[in-house]
Amino acid sequence: MTHTLARRLALTLLTASVFLVSACGTFFSTEVTIALDKGSYLRGEEIIATVKGITENIDNDKAFLGIYAPGARHEERLDHVYLHAGESQVALSTPSRQGSYELRFYHKAPASEKTLSGKLPFVVNGDIDVTLALDKTVYARGEEITATLTGVTERMNKDDAALFLYPAGGVHDSGYFYGSRANIGDSQVEFSTPPETGVYEIRFYRKTPSNDDTLAASVPFTVEGEVKVTVKLDKKTYAGGEKIGVTLDGATRRMKKDGAFLAIYEAGTGHNENITDLYPLPAGNRELLFRAPHESGAYEIRFYRKDNPKNDATLATTVPFTVKRVTQRR
Repeated sequence: MTHTLARRLALTLLTASVFLVSACGTFFSTEVTIALDKGSYLRGEEIIATVKGITENIDNDKAFLGIYAPGARHEERLDHVYLHAGESQVALSTPSRQGSYELRFYHKAPASEKTLSGKLPFVVNGDIDVTLALDKTVYARGEEITATLTGVTERMNKDDAALFLYPAGGVHDSGYFYGSRANIGDSQVEFSTPPETGVYEIRFYRKTPSNDDTLAASVPFTVEGEVKVTVKLDKKTYAGGEKIGVTLDGATRRMKKDGAFLAIYEAGTGHNENITDLYPLPAGNRELLFRAPHESGAYEIRFYRKDNPKNDATLATTVPFTVKRVTQRR
């Protein structure tokens, strides 16, 4: 099959002969042969072309191979690679959509009818089998989602294949929460649960951009309830500047990764109006110390399960306390 395809393209090139003009004004011709490793590919595979006969002149003229749909205009290439002098093997990405295509050789840039020197047809038919699975189907806010991905090819990795977490039915390339590049072969990828309860899905796209043609797998899941975290203070009322003993119970490893924190706020103020520095937290149960504000008034310590975004959905618990000014005795 490979030999026949190579001969077919070589004949095309010879009948059209590539004539180049040298610096001294003389003419010469060159024979270029190009062969594909096969005539049919799966989406996610790599197309390998073997190229022979590229001269320094052709190299300098930025000759290239391009993948096109039949009848496409010269500028409508789907992928391309520039060629270099000598014999080489080059790799291209399979088109996103199944169907018939052609590999075109342009002996000089820019692409035009005059610089087109040969075509070689091939088809894209079917997909490489990639599987995506989650460790469970229902999660609580603050848990970790583990996705297992198998079958990712080197070509997919080159094409920026990725996993994304979307609201169920979300439009491609918009409204997703998190993304992660896909590693070659089999891998596990960990995600944070979305900040709000609801129905979601993790999608695997074999290449960019994200659309129906590049979507290879999708797995739904639900976020219900939340991991219970408790915050207790050693007292309800403090003097200005006094130490506040805080016991934290239930913070998960995922919350730590997500930047979970405790902070002191004036009672009822906005999520971004904390009056202490953010406090990075270790997972598990911990006893922590804060300093009470010096001004008397009503305050609260809040625990957010992640630092972005800080909103009602990521606020896990609030504990109020009071600061009273100590009266100096005379």
